[in-house]
Amino acid sequence: MKKIQLLTAALILLFLTSCQFTEEITFNKNGSGDYNLKIDMSEMLKGMGGMKNDSIQKEPEKVDSTVYFKDIIALKKDSIAKLSKADQESLEALKDLKLHIHMDEAKEEMVMDYMLDFTNVSQLNDIQKKIEKAQQVQDNKGAAASKEVTNHKIEYFYSKKKFARRVTMIDLSEEDQEQFDKNQEQLGMFMNGSTFKLIYNFPKKIKNVSFADANFSDDRKTLFIEVSMDSLSKNPKLLDFEVLF
Repeated sequence: MKKIQLLTAALILLFLTSCQFTEEITFNKNGSGDYNLKIDMSEMLKGMGGMKNDSIQKEPEKVDSTVYFKDIIALKKDSIAKLSKADQESLEALKDLKLHIHMDEAKEEMVMDYMLDFTNVSQLNDIQKKIEKAQQVQDNKGAAASKEVTNHKIEYFYSKKKFARRVTMIDLSEEDQEQFDKNQEQLGMFMNGSTFKLIYNFPKKIKNVSFADANFSDDRKTLFIEVSMDSLSKNPKLLDFEVLF
């Protein structure tokens, strides 16, 4: 568990080098499906390898483990019961979330997968906030740790004829806007080379998509979109689009 906590703490360093983020959603015919946010930090691991002290001989570390947040919530149920109702509900929303961690120092591989099975795509609304909360819980920062300031929210819609990824900008208070701008300034220098990729798998053929540079699988049932993290940070609505079937 200690090794896993050290790995999740590495999320703080995500932007120190080129990292690849992949949001993949697979839909079933009844609208259920599975969500996977893959964070490939292999390039970061390579960079960290270059900073090692060669005089210290250590066996390359290897980790392959899955964290079930329902188990963490059950373990911390007594302390959670003392929190506000809002905090309890935000933690309860994590119960179906899983985190798979793979690290192989010898192969310079480091990948984290946040996974969630859903019965309705609306369960993915604000999934980014759920993942941030999950990170706080896993890093033992406290169930009610302060949240990151964000200037937008993401919602998903899926029907027989259409899928939509909707991004809505949020009006921030002066204090929150100041904190957000400060965070963006600090992260800006580290985003060069990082990408955000979408892979959406549908049970039916795609007729049209409102994103200009989208690509498709040969059977037109899978949508591929890739943007730079820098451009996405500057314009979150870049990934606001609709898919027609």
